Amino acid sequence: MNLRANAEKKFLLKYLIIGLACLAFACWATYDAFVKYPSQKPRAQAWEDLEAQIAESEILKPEDLSPMWKQISEENDWDSKRPTDAHPVAALEKLILWQYVFIGIGLLVGLPCVLWYLRNKEAWLESTADGLRNSSGDEIKISQITKFDKARWEKKGIGVLHYDDKGAKGTFIVDDLKYDRKTTDEIVAWIETQIKPEMIVNGLTEVEYQEIAAEKKRLRDIASGNIEE
Repeated sequence: MNLRANAEKKFLLKYLIIGLACLAFACWATYDAFVKYPSQKPRAQAWEDLEAQIAESEILKPEDLSPMWKQISEENDWDSKRPTDAHPVAALEKLILWQYVFIGIGLLVGLPCVLWYLRNKEAWLESTADGLRNSSGDEIKISQITKFDKARWEKKGIGVLHYDDKGAKGTFIVDDLKYDRKTTDEIVAWIETQIKPEMIVNGLTEVEYQEIAAEKKRLRDIASGNIEE
């Protein structure tokens, strides 16, 4: 039996969107850290220096602040309005440090998500005449399977095939979120027909799932009056 489940595009797209959003956030933080806030420091520093100069001077008076600031602003091509709503220098330095943190977070989350998407967008899982293989080069034979653990199958769509290849033990992951769900479920159903029932642990078989689903549908139809009991 040969079935191929290709990568689930909608599932992978979530990683791409998250990754790009985080990288955009990192770019924004980079602009703030190296352009926006540093460009505000000279003006904020000049204002603080001028205030300190007038406060410490025995000659200058508070009313001298505005004309002196206007002159300094014209010399530096700054806005001549008092920067009362601007961040002080100490606050700007803290903001810059925080942008470094945001850059790190954006890159640490964004890059892995984008790389994971690029790595898996052409991924596939397929059944062969006597086993399974995937696009990563992993391959097992049905005869090597010792256990099919479905503990995470119902909620997360992850099934773990344990195998023994001449003493070398390992696992083979089947994931119906990562791959096309319908085909992956068909592959799982086929696997279960090829191994002993006692090998399937921590979950129901696909046949049992289908029987339960059919019974639930029948009961719903009866309750809604679509069919008679």
